Amino acid sequence: MKRVLAVGVAALLMAAFGATVTNAQMKTDPAQPQPKMGQRVEGRIKSVRGSLVTLEDGTELSIPSTVKVAKDQLKPGTQITAEYEDRAGQKVAKSIEIKG
Repeated sequence: MKRVLAVGVAALLMAAFGATVTNAQMKTDPAQPQPKMGQRVEGRIKSVRGSLVTLEDGTELSIPSTVKVAKDQLKPGTQITAEYEDRAGQKVAKSIEIKG
């Protein structure tokens, strides 16, 4: 009986230690740059130069070819909502919705 109890206690201790090690490995290092979540912006287009759209508030969005939007709708005065991510200080659009 003592042997069974000792084995059970040892198993519980090993399981607890394993959970502690796993949790410690899952913590992120604050010194490492973390990916930024997508952000949203709404505004009226002030100007368009190639794949760069500038909103009236000064926000500049780079529109990659992977974003499906009719380029002829991206013109000054058009109201848009865009989701973007910050890549090396540049706002790169992930999606654009024309507000009409």
